[in-house]
Amino acid sequence: MTDELENKTNNLTIVRQFKHGLTIAGVSHKEFEIHEASLADMLDAEKISPASSPMNFNAELAVRQLVRVGDFTGPFTLNLLKRLRPADWWTLRDAQEELGAMGEGE
Repeated sequence: MTDELENKTNNLTIVRQFKHGLTIAGVSHKEFEIHEASLADMLDAEKISPASSPMNFNAELAVRQLVRVGDFTGPFTLNLLKRLRPADWWTLRDAQEELGAMGEGE
């Protein structure tokens, strides 16, 4: 029942492009897909990094929201995200915020 509920809460996704890309296993990927954050995602991210540290919290949250980067489907880690160039980090953050706004409209 829990998995079924999680699938229903995370069905809103968007696909965006990194400007520079993220290299994983020697392959540079520019396309990424991210799903809307669930309350479980937010609580799990906050266990690692409190919301009072917004950049770290949002990175931990992004690790949980990423569906795929190119054809890589995970696992996603904070160390993997640390490889992003700042412009690509802001693209990922924009996607998080866009999904949050889309979810508010439902």
